[in-house]
Amino acid sequence: MTHMAMVYRRPVGVMRQSVKPQLASWDRAGHPSQVKLARFLAHVDAIARPVLATVRGRVAAELIVGLPDGVSLTDGGHDLDNYLFPVAKRLGPERVAAIFGRKIHGPSSLAVGPAQPDTAGATPQFSTRMAGSYERRKWKQELHDRLAVQAAAIDPGPAGLEIALTTGPGRNWASLWKPLLDAFGPVLGEDPTRPFHPHDDRIVSLGLHHTIDTGIAHDVIIDAWWTRM
Repeated sequence: MTHMAMVYRRPVGVMRQSVKPQLASWDRAGHPSQVKLARFLAHVDAIARPVLATVRGRVAAELIVGLPDGVSLTDGGHDLDNYLFPVAKRLGPERVAAIFGRKIHGPSSLAVGPAQPDTAGATPQFSTRMAGSYERRKWKQELHDRLAVQAAAIDPGPAGLEIALTTGPGRNWASLWKPLLDAFGPVLGEDPTRPFHPHDDRIVSLGLHHTIDTGIAHDVIIDAWWTRM
């Protein structure tokens, strides 16, 4: 492939979170999970609004999810993509070039700033171009199978994952995150009796990057890097 993945630097200017980060919720309106999420996102607005008003281009964001001592960082349902999704949705996926998440024992924080390309240029451990609709099971299965053939699994324990997505213009790239990560069982480990349930809660550092390419129509190019933390 002649394609070269674009990745971005983590933003600076961290703001301490006074409201606990919340996972995405699909409960009914008024449910306690929705109330907590709305309160958190109002706090995100307060931090991000000045940046969005002054930056003309796309932005990068990083959410540090602080968990209490004694709470596991690698299991228990604290999936980083489910923390990042509502933040990206609130900021506007079209404004977000990259979003990062980390889980730590300590305080939570949020940073939002101009998207700055990272010119380090590391070679992806996995790269592929996917056609068809990501909403179809066949799409996830094909990506899963390609990873199983081409990629090496991360050793057990905490993991870091970076994924760069290239799409055509006008795509809500955040909508790709769940089907994408669902297919990463060959890298993250998975229960063979539960298809598309990878051990993604072991990800303690996650970076998601987005590039727009007018020449690839509805296809998606996926580049990925991972490491044992």
